Amino acid sequence: MKFTASTLELQRMLAKLGGVLPTRSTMPILENILFDLRGTNLTMTATDLSISLAVSMQVQGVEDGRIAVPAKRLVDTVRSLPDLQASFTIDTTSSRITLTTPNGHYHLTGENAKEYPQIPAFQGTGSVSLENDTLRKIIQRTVFAVSADELRPAMMGVLFQAKGKELRAVSTDGHRLVRLIYTGLGSLPITKDIIVPAKALSILGKSLEAGTVELSVGETHVQFSFDGSTLVSRLIEETYPNYESVIPTENDKMLAVNREEMIASIRRVALYASATTHQIRLAVGEGTVELSAQDIDFGGEARETLAGSFTGGTLEIGFNATYLTDILAHLDGEQVRFKFSTPTRAAIVGPADTVEDEDVMMLVMPVRLNA
Repeated sequence: MKFTASTLELQRMLAKLGGVLPTRSTMPILENILFDLRGTNLTMTATDLSISLAVSMQVQGVEDGRIAVPAKRLVDTVRSLPDLQASFTIDTTSSRITLTTPNGHYHLTGENAKEYPQIPAFQGTGSVSLENDTLRKIIQRTVFAVSADELRPAMMGVLFQAKGKELRAVSTDGHRLVRLIYTGLGSLPITKDIIVPAKALSILGKSLEAGTVELSVGETHVQFSFDGSTLVSRLIEETYPNYESVIPTENDKMLAVNREEMIASIRRVALYASATTHQIRLAVGEGTVELSAQDIDFGGEARETLAGSFTGGTLEIGFNATYLTDILAHLDGEQVRFKFSTPTRAAIVGPADTVEDEDVMMLVMPVRLNA
């Protein structure tokens, strides 16, 4: 097996595969990347048995072959090289790999490709084509609110629902909830709700470039095909919580405020909040929002006032500063709008300006205020 490749392009492809490789595995073979050379096309595959990612690049192929290459040493070597052409000479019988550059020779020992886990052929029952920018936005706006609690596996992924010509994406950890609705996508031949693991979506989000992605759904797996790459992930086969039941419908107190200014103010005030609760207080009135925090244990206290437009009298409500900052940081636009009800009911947050064919709603639960 022989080929020559650009180290810069190889480094870019290996970076995509890095998120799939398990840090610790009972199967050492999974710490390798499968190289498969056919003519001038080199396909590299990484898997942790739940998620598989295959990426392809053009090389100067001399002799076809397949081998499992130790990922860490290869990645570290290629990353340290300048932009040049590197030649690989591989004895697939002894699994001896030689990487040659104009100034150096590097020898690695791989594994027989036959030992690498066989990636099952994907069989989809429906698919939809999405703009990469749209899918990247969905991932960026939902993954941060996914639960890390293994006792609630359904909430460790993002729910995708197709309702007619409407695509919904939902994530929640019990403290925050995100619901995105996209229309104008045409026919959506996805016939069931699916829960895609957050890890798979994070890897996908880092790999997407310009263009479109084909999302295909199977019985137990989902496949994303884009830019010569294919990511296949096992679905979370659990029942997602009834998220619609927790979205309040009677929040009639409205606050509009500058998003960046509020994020900065929360971060400063939160420095003086309790390290245990991270609680900040919002006192909202006509024309102003007062943010305050107090650390009773260490005697810290902070208070700031922002300009804001509020309808609904006055309101005092408490939030976890981290959750509130996360919500605001994952919204777009200069202004955001809060919808409140009472100090014990969830607040709805969204951009003040709407975008055609897109509905973004984020929800954050309040915390009980200290007396």
